[in-house]
Amino acid sequence: MMGEAVLMYGIGAVKAGTSWLFNYLEGHPECAMPPYKELRYFYMLENDHFEGQIKKVRVLIADLKDSLETAPEDRKPMIRKRLNKTRHWLKVLREHRDDPAAYAAYMMDQANGAKLTADITPEYSMMPVARLKQMAGVVANTRFVYLLRDPLDRLWSNIRMNAWRKTKDPKAMRALALAEVDRILDGKSSPAYERSDYVHGLTALETAVPEARRKVMFYETLFTDDSIRELCAFLGLSNHKAALDKRIHQGVPIKLDAARRSGLQKLLAPQYHAVEKRFQTLPARWQDNMARV
Repeated sequence: MMGEAVLMYGIGAVKAGTSWLFNYLEGHPECAMPPYKELRYFYMLENDHFEGQIKKVRVLIADLKDSLETAPEDRKPMIRKRLNKTRHWLKVLREHRDDPAAYAAYMMDQANGAKLTADITPEYSMMPVARLKQMAGVVANTRFVYLLRDPLDRLWSNIRMNAWRKTKDPKAMRALALAEVDRILDGKSSPAYERSDYVHGLTALETAVPEARRKVMFYETLFTDDSIRELCAFLGLSNHKAALDKRIHQGVPIKLDAARRSGLQKLLAPQYHAVEKRFQTLPARWQDNMARV
């Protein structure tokens, strides 16, 4: 085992506050974060999907170099630091892709005396038990945080985000989003729907990781002083004030019609029931949507 810093994994869910969580930890004085949120290492290891990520990291390095040339002098040290961290990560991906020990060494190097560093990759909630067990054991102190959002709200937000990435035209965006809903209701494959599987995520997490090292929180109740205090205590951090009103990557509003909404609720019913069975009390938003299932 290496190092004493906590390595926290944020394992999901997509569109459930993970970007906000990264932003919060990045601003916490006892944390030292990697150059960007989603390192995706164990997802790549599980799916042998390194080449695409290597290309993305190279693009990020090129963008950082361009930014360095035009940035004001007071911002250049921060950009240089991020550039160096990203170059180091690229070296890990190119030369040690199949070596979790190299990943662990990189993460502990990121910590650099801080209490905590983190890899917040929502795809980790899709990992099998064996991979989660491996993740739990790469350093001495690991913690897992799983953020859950109302299944319908999360899925619809994910769908809208996917549409936004393809077009910024409001009408075209709406058409793309509704078309993806129709594909899901027709039983066709959808990455957004696949990421709705809380049943798998919770079951795998509970099987692989001891209770003392995992925490599940609800998006709907995350943005409170009490929740942040609870999170910090779990992670071994001092309480640090959070920007509770700040939203990261807030979605474009598109109305979902009643028929499609009802269809998705029926598909997502097992997710509502599984989470309710585990936690007994659900946030009000969950209860409102679940009542119509």
